Amino acid sequence: MGYLRRRLSEEDIKVLYKLREMISRFSSEELKVFAYVWDNISVGELLFERDLYTIYKVSKPILVARRLREKGVIERGEGCYNLAKWLRKLRKKVGSFGELRALLDKLP
Repeated sequence: MGYLRRRLSEEDIKVLYKLREMISRFSSEELKVFAYVWDNISVGELLFERDLYTIYKVSKPILVARRLREKGVIERGEGCYNLAKWLRKLRKKVGSFGELRALLDKLP
């Protein structure tokens, strides 16, 4: 945790705890969609729907995206989906979703 404290601010760590709590309540499809948006930060709507349906086997990606928008972790732009603004600073510091999961697992 010492390394984390040097690299991340107290605000970042608070966001990590909040995000860990939210992720623990995601369905498996919500987790797939969130991970996809986390890794891509911003993705066009058509590519979003195609990738999640064909690669990740999410049957109704747009409906899952709506639930995640309601939870406040992704946003809809003009023809695209974006990682929510409150998560972008953390995303730049943490990196990929795999790295995020590893970091969340290290939190006390």
